[in-house]
Amino acid sequence: MGLREFEDIKKFLDSKEVKYELLEHKQVKTSEEAASVRNVPLSQGMKSLILIAKEKGFVLCLVPGNRKIELKALRKILNAKDIRLADHEDVLRITGCEIGSVHPFGNLYKEKLEIYMDKNVLNNQIIDFSVGTFVNSIEIKLKDFLKLVKVKVEEFTIDK
Repeated sequence: MGLREFEDIKKFLDSKEVKYELLEHKQVKTSEEAASVRNVPLSQGMKSLILIAKEKGFVLCLVPGNRKIELKALRKILNAKDIRLADHEDVLRITGCEIGSVHPFGNLYKEKLEIYMDKNVLNNQIIDFSVGTFVNSIEIKLKDFLKLVKVKVEEFTIDK
């Protein structure tokens, strides 16, 4: 799983003539492990989390690796009473990726997702993220990423 998504992302970035660095590394499952093998600050890593809001459906939330979602704030932003992380089956069906390898290009999924980026991601000039596998990451300038993906920037995280 995820290899097709990885190839699709590379093709997408190449077609847009965006510069990026492809990182191949040992298998990682957590933000902390990913930051360590990438040799970058935890805050530079961007987690891509699929959540479901009863009133809104599935959304993609982009969060710095050193922060966690504050559900109360996200409920207010989404105007939703019930919100939770999507389960493994839903994440796999929607993204083609396993939890922990979900990429931030919500515009490339079969089911287009509304994307919310926590404002703390904007503290980075460069971001790193998984791209559909546990052994591949991409490093890209944040400004280039924002040209490729329509996001709603909100504040919905707290320190870990």
